[in-house]
Amino acid sequence: MSTVGEQIKDIILKVLPSLSEDTQQRVISELQTMGVETVEDLKYVKQDDMRDLLPITQQRKLLEAFKTEASPVPLNLQFLPVNPAHIKLPTITSPLPCFSPTNFSLQPSFSQEATPCSATPCSATPCSATPCSATPCSATPCSATPCSSRVGKRTSNIPDKWPENFEVPWHKMPDGVKLAMANMRRPSPEKRRQMIRILVDELRKCDINPTRHECLIVCRNIVRQYPSSFADMTPGGAIVGEGFSTLLSQVKRRIENLNRAGIIKRHRSSGLCKPADSYGCVHFQPAMPLDETEETLELKRQQLQDIYKKEGSHASEKAQVIKLMNTTFCLQRSQINYSLISSTEDLKIHWPYLFTERGVFCHFESLTDINVLQSLELSMKECGHGVEKYLWAKMKNIDLHSVVSKDGELTLRVVQLLLTYFDEDTEGLILSTKACATAADVECTLELPDSPRLVLLMSEDKATVNQWMISNDEQVICEGSQPSVMSGLAALFATYYVFNLQYQEEAAKTLEFVQRRFIGINPERGSKANFKKVVSKKTGKLVQKKADPLNAHVATLIKNLTDFEWGFM
Repeated sequence: MSTVGEQIKDIILKVLPSLSEDTQQRVISELQTMGVETVEDLKYVKQDDMRDLLPITQQRKLLEAFKTEASPVPLNLQFLPVNPAHIKLPTITSPLPCFSPTNFSLQPSFSQEATPCSATPCSATPCSATPCSATPCSATPCSATPCSSRVGKRTSNIPDKWPENFEVPWHKMPDGVKLAMANMRRPSPEKRRQMIRILVDELRKCDINPTRHECLIVCRNIVRQYPSSFADMTPGGAIVGEGFSTLLSQVKRRIENLNRAGIIKRHRSSGLCKPADSYGCVHFQPAMPLDETEETLELKRQQLQDIYKKEGSHASEKAQVIKLMNTTFCLQRSQINYSLISSTEDLKIHWPYLFTERGVFCHFESLTDINVLQSLELSMKECGHGVEKYLWAKMKNIDLHSVVSKDGELTLRVVQLLLTYFDEDTEGLILSTKACATAADVECTLELPDSPRLVLLMSEDKATVNQWMISNDEQVICEGSQPSVMSGLAALFATYYVFNLQYQEEAAKTLEFVQRRFIGINPERGSKANFKKVVSKKTGKLVQKKADPLNAHVATLIKNLTDFEWGFM
């Protein structure tokens, strides 16, 4: 292939990386037949010239790339007279490299015209550590090569909004990555790591230490363009969170590793993130039904109390009770959201059926539009054994027999393995006691914490669950009617949403995995995790640790399980 043909091929691969080899050759041959002899000739190519070669969208992408490549970026550098007496150079410990106007160049990914800037030839005196701005200046410019100065870190000619215009060098990517993109499949972990290295090298040409937000924009654009290949998703194809958390984490980790030996400061945002109670909810504070008033809703609440006094918790399955609970849902949310009833005990008195298995499930479904028990059952059927198999293989060097009930229910085994994998204590989520224990016995014999726990009433062989209870605020708040761990876990999980509770630190990662992978709640922002307090390295004071919307350990496990499902591991 001629030199011009190779240049045209590089341009094609930049904008259409998944284009087949045959189509590439046909496009190149057609262009050369039309008389294209240099890259500059590409600006004369019209859309009609490629009508029979490519779809319309690909034609437009390629024509735009041809015009960009065929039109060199003019450098409007003006040499302005400068009085040396007016130049004040800061005192710096190590000189930064200078450049002469003759070797000044723009990064290839951008075509923005340079604005006038003084370009006094370099002398032996070090240049200022401050990068050239977009406006005319009178100081000697800094080097266009990224450097690790404490002050100057961004390449002087790169615009502030470079992440939006950043072009991923797809033509440099491994063939395995390009093939996966073309077939809408995931690249292997090895090829993905190679892609991350190439991507980060290109990013650091624009900014040696890009902020998390800048990396986020680039990663988000990649995932939007090729979701099947790079998005965080379950084996079933459901997008997890915003879809780019794992890619973003890998990119930032690579950047930090490269900058570790230098003196680059990390970018930190100010302010504290607070998890919203409405996290993952669809009807957090619904409006009152049109045919109801505050008075009629209160009468129906009292009617529910009367039914409970006469018939007890067993009436929760009655159609009348379920209908009344659904009708008064907006009143329940108001009293929970605005803490109109301060204690759990008072809330149980006002809404006794809210503390039954049926009441919890119905309220959760009204709140999120998700049938929590059904979602958990389907997920366990779909991937429970796969998760168990992967975790056993991943933790083969750990004695799991002491923490996993091998003859127990699959749901229990999976949760125990998840807790172990995330290095969380089993008792941070699950407690067990004798099969014959009552709620009063549990409150007397077990040390119930103030955060939710699933209490399993188990047989002596620890393999059979006779019943389950949910505890919170150091008391039993719900007793199950189905003797299965799955229904108990579903009720426990629903409790966090029904009563606006955060995940306790002891089991936060396991609960987030259950939320995202099994239940299918994947908000793009916020977190239900309880923020830990850590000692600040800067001030030495106790501060709240910021949490990502998607925990990095959870994101990694979900990605690895997807790779495991695809046969990469």
